[in-house]
Amino acid sequence: MPSTPAPKNVSATRIFLRGLAISLPPILTLVILIWIAHGINDFIVQPISWAVRSCIAQAVEKSRPLEGLVAPDGLPGLAFKDRSYRLLPEDRTRLLEHLAQANESTRENATNEVRRHLEDLAFMPLDQRAVPYADYRDAVKSQGSVTKPLDVMGVYRELAATRYFQSLFHLSAVAVVISIVTVYSIGRFVTHRLGAWFVMRVGSFVTGVPLVGAIYAAVKHVTDFFLAEKDPKFRHVVAVEYPRPGIWSLAFVTGEGMAECVRAAGEPLVNVLIPSAPIPFAGYTMNVKRSELLELDMSLDQAIQYVMSCGVIVPTPTPPAKTANGVAEPPSLPGQSTQPAL
Repeated sequence: MPSTPAPKNVSATRIFLRGLAISLPPILTLVILIWIAHGINDFIVQPISWAVRSCIAQAVEKSRPLEGLVAPDGLPGLAFKDRSYRLLPEDRTRLLEHLAQANESTRENATNEVRRHLEDLAFMPLDQRAVPYADYRDAVKSQGSVTKPLDVMGVYRELAATRYFQSLFHLSAVAVVISIVTVYSIGRFVTHRLGAWFVMRVGSFVTGVPLVGAIYAAVKHVTDFFLAEKDPKFRHVVAVEYPRPGIWSLAFVTGEGMAECVRAAGEPLVNVLIPSAPIPFAGYTMNVKRSELLELDMSLDQAIQYVMSCGVIVPTPTPPAKTANGVAEPPSLPGQSTQPAL
């Protein structure tokens, strides 16, 4: 049997490129997933977490007006914030009397006992209000190395995460569950006639607001195209000759063409979105003659994969081109005869 030829020497550059080709897909996938996760966290999870913490803070806050509280003259400082706390006058009087009753041998024990009482009786001033010393201390400690000025509600928002959820992670998990349940509930609500009517009325009101209405209408049409159950004839993928004849570009059919353009063209037009790789939701929108569209047997998901992969992922194999006398012929357009012209 003939011997197997020895493998050729592979250069270090080629080995590196092979390793890059293997490692880049999982790395880029991870980067995209992290980017999506950051967006969800910043615009969905964190706002819901903040709302939950604010509701709990409103329910459990124990602040009181700063008026009526006095400085701790004659009382020992505390481990946290020393002597910047305030007290009710009767509490200060009672603690001063307790210290006055101590002699030299018992003064240290009496002072420590007063400090323990102060942790329950003292208040920390915040603007025109004051919060219990223990609440303020725990809230500042929960911030860790990132210390920022706290107001009354800020104190109890911090405590809502640490006292009632043990950590921000647990609160974020609750926020994710709340967001999923909310979206599902909205979907269930709009499936009923009353819910659909309510959503329609809200949409009509928002679209009537200057500037906001234009943005809302545009975003709603785009999300409806990719997510809602709309007319299938406006949810398919085509190819158009763009930017010049002979170059085929993938496009999404998004709706009927503008009436003025249809009258000028003298035939039906459709709106198409020609996506730009690797972002399928960005690109060019134009009116194209319906007769010049090439229908593609491709779903929206497959088209998005095609665009995001810059053409690397092709859903269906390219059929062999028809030939006439050895010359390749372009694919026929809808309504175009395959017979040679006389």
